[in-house]
Amino acid sequence: MTKCVGCGITLQDENNNDVGYTPDIKNVICERCFKLKNYNVLTNTGVKIDNEKLIEKINKLGAFVFFLTDFINLDSNVINYYKKIKAKKVMVLTKADIIPKNIKYNKLTHNIKNLYEIKEDVILTSSKKKLNISTITNLCLENKKVIFVGFTNAGKSSLINSLIGSNITVSNSQNTTQEIIKLNASGITIYDAPGLMDNINRENIPKSSINPRSYQFPSKHYLSINGIKLNVKENCNFTIYVGNEVKILRRKENHNVECNIIVPKNSDVVLKGLGFIKFSKTTLISLSSNDYEIRPSIIGDSHD
Repeated sequence: MTKCVGCGITLQDENNNDVGYTPDIKNVICERCFKLKNYNVLTNTGVKIDNEKLIEKINKLGAFVFFLTDFINLDSNVINYYKKIKAKKVMVLTKADIIPKNIKYNKLTHNIKNLYEIKEDVILTSSKKKLNISTITNLCLENKKVIFVGFTNAGKSSLINSLIGSNITVSNSQNTTQEIIKLNASGITIYDAPGLMDNINRENIPKSSINPRSYQFPSKHYLSINGIKLNVKENCNFTIYVGNEVKILRRKENHNVECNIIVPKNSDVVLKGLGFIKFSKTTLISLSSNDYEIRPSIIGDSHD
């Protein structure tokens, strides 16, 4: 059975509505990957990933694990799956080029390690800027057998392509890689795992460096952040860290809104899949979405 070099799925030429279809079985790439690569068109959502089974496979593989996430999608569920990996590992914070220029890399990684009690190294990287690619290359050379793991759109395939110039399909669509792909480069065995999945839309990745947006916010006003409504109890200041493409509208409220979410000082309100809001002072807020969590700020001074 031939595997697609783009996503790892077994190729077939019998059912054009099923995964792995190619009009010619002699092709090395499935139709889904061909259209993603050339036209950025997603013809089907692919196979459903079972996170627990995938983690079990990864732990049994015996490879050194690069667990990838990015600045926007770092949340407790990502950390939960990182800690389920029992193999030797490091966390790789990808797409460092989107991190605002006022945030110091060393302080960011220090805060992340302390907040989430990560014992292993946290490496910042960027496929675009080739940041710390040599560090990752050296770990590959040292361990000989490695696997790249993370949630959908974490940047696994892009990083591997940057490392060895492979032809793995890269797109902004969820679940681009369908099965574990095995590659060999200079005596190193490299695996690209399918993206872990949850109910969060993790496709809102900024295309350039985030420009933090600060607000001096009076009561009886609210913001709409990609349709998520944020109210605050009283006058306060806060800064939003989301991609420049995210639509933020400021509006006046017609009536009092109950605010029952307590945000401690120097905390982030994480809007899962979008980014986060940094509050310097204790604040009462309300949100129209349940896909949020509150953490000590990863860019503040609360961990020093």
